[in-house]
Amino acid sequence: MNLHQLDCADPEALAGYERAFYTAFSRAKANTLVRRLWHWDDSAGRIRTRIPYADQVVFLLRDPVAAAGAEAVGTAAKTAFGAGLGAVDTAVALNCRLAEHQSAILGFAPPAPLAGHCEILALFSRRDADLSGLRNFMRTAAQRALALGLKTADATCTDRLLPVYRHIGGQPLDTATIDGERRTRLRFKLETMAQLERLT
Repeated sequence: MNLHQLDCADPEALAGYERAFYTAFSRAKANTLVRRLWHWDDSAGRIRTRIPYADQVVFLLRDPVAAAGAEAVGTAAKTAFGAGLGAVDTAVALNCRLAEHQSAILGFAPPAPLAGHCEILALFSRRDADLSGLRNFMRTAAQRALALGLKTADATCTDRLLPVYRHIGGQPLDTATIDGERRTRLRFKLETMAQLERLT
């Protein structure tokens, strides 16, 4: 799997990522809690997290068909796709510096400091039905994160997704309710995620 790390200093690559982020969550844009969680630019069709990019590592997978098309038709298409590597297909953003926590927006207290820890800010895929592909992406991203010295990651989810998060190794830590919606914070061992066999 040809996993890329987003170059946050490249405006074209950043724009492609943020447009894919927006597309992936466009069905939820009426959700006031989701609107509060990230910065939404509806006119440009882009989303970015409130955690600065300088504090993040973003791993992404690009659409190989789009990438081939961009290479074939030249510079204009490369610019449209962002860095000429194809449209972003799947991505995960990790808050590695932890100077601030996204989970605080949802009412969670900051966790106790832990070496090699990070926070999952977003995970999305344009191929919702491709569970095998998402599993492979998560495994490869976890392996890359381990290589950076990361060991564990926290994430939050709704009650609807809680069984899925637990199935892939998340251990519930605590819950918080905001705007009438309960969220659970879970902790994942990246070593376990790097060996993930299936999502269902």
